[in-house]
Amino acid sequence: MDTQGKHIIFFDGDCLVCNRFVQILLKIDTKNTFLFSSLQSDFAKNSLHTIPQNIDSIVYLSPNGTFIRSEAILKICKQLGLPYSILCFLKILPGKWLDACYDYFAKNRYKWFGTNKYCVIPNEQQRKKMI
Repeated sequence: MDTQGKHIIFFDGDCLVCNRFVQILLKIDTKNTFLFSSLQSDFAKNSLHTIPQNIDSIVYLSPNGTFIRSEAILKICKQLGLPYSILCFLKILPGKWLDACYDYFAKNRYKWFGTNKYCVIPNEQQRKKMI
């Protein structure tokens, strides 16, 4: 699959919250903007050379660059348009604060929500968006 110039969201396949986020994005991405890949996939391991090793959070790879943590979430929301892009108002806060909140949530997500024990079987349309 040619992924040049695509918008790809990499997510923690073991994380229940991350998987739920992807399921929501699959439903609201009516413009078919995004492709998705688990961070545990071979594709991710071969594609993500510009991010820190051992990253276990959302990574957004766009034609404009690679973004992680809170910046990735805000860039994804902006790409979705209204009403989701309203969350971009959070950019008025310092990035360190946003990342601190993101990191706190990410650090505790397995404890609070558990891990993904079951694989959701995507429908045919959704399968086309998975790498």
